[in-house]
Amino acid sequence: MAEEEEKTVLICMPINFNGYVVPGSLKVKCDRCSELVWVAPSGWLVPNKDIICWHCGFAEMEKEGTTTVRVTPAQLEEIEEYRRQKQGGHYEPNPR
Repeated sequence: MAEEEEKTVLICMPINFNGYVVPGSLKVKCDRCSELVWVAPSGWLVPNKDIICWHCGFAEMEKEGTTTVRVTPAQLEEIEEYRRQKQGGHYEPNPR
């Protein structure tokens, strides 16, 4: 019997939070509670994933005693793009 590969968990911003949304993000339901969240383009590159909202993600982290998360190179680029836009005055809040 083949071992099941562990899923990657993407913790995503709820669409009702007024924060930066990476261009090209899509609205998707949280796999735990069905709240709508933004999934950035880098998230679509992750195979075998669960997509969860902040609320569910932070609750799971607290339950498991986890305090850190891994960030992919593509996510780092999205974060840097946000920082460049904010510093240049081109920051656009959540489009909802």
